[in-house]
Amino acid sequence: MSPVHDPRFSETRRQENLHKDIEAGEQAARMEYIKPVVMLLVGGLVVMALYLMTTPEDPDGISGPVLAARYPIGLAIELAFGVVGVWVAATLWLGGAGPLGLAILRLAGIYAMTDLIGMIVAPLLMVGWLIKIVLYVVMLAWLFEFDIKESIIVALITFLLKFFAGVVIFSLIMGFG
Repeated sequence: MSPVHDPRFSETRRQENLHKDIEAGEQAARMEYIKPVVMLLVGGLVVMALYLMTTPEDPDGISGPVLAARYPIGLAIELAFGVVGVWVAATLWLGGAGPLGLAILRLAGIYAMTDLIGMIVAPLLMVGWLIKIVLYVVMLAWLFEFDIKESIIVALITFLLKFFAGVVIFSLIMGFG
């Protein structure tokens, strides 16, 4: 039987298969948003809950509720530098990091989880800091599908942006600018 008369090759069947393929692609695209949303919610909410449970024993005397309220603001500022860092990396050599909204959501999830990990491993001092950095690079590679070298470079760019912004802010506050 020729394909012209074969019901498997009818126009209706082709349209049905095309529609199924489109639906499968849309479902896969929606699934890309689930991982970072879960990371953001779990990491962010647990960090805020841990801040709420802290007592003002530090020299600053900042209470837990104040720390919890400040956390989303700090996360948003960190996210702004991360977006700029990924944009710079994508513009220079990566060729792209996906849709902007998804990239922002991925970075927010990564930062929330690394903040949580940082709080957990903080008593380990330098080893804890190294663990946090390694997990940051691994999560960048996992969510953005970068290789490790690309993730390290993106992490380095975002670190440098944050460092220089901190120096500028410090110098403005101290009156050196």
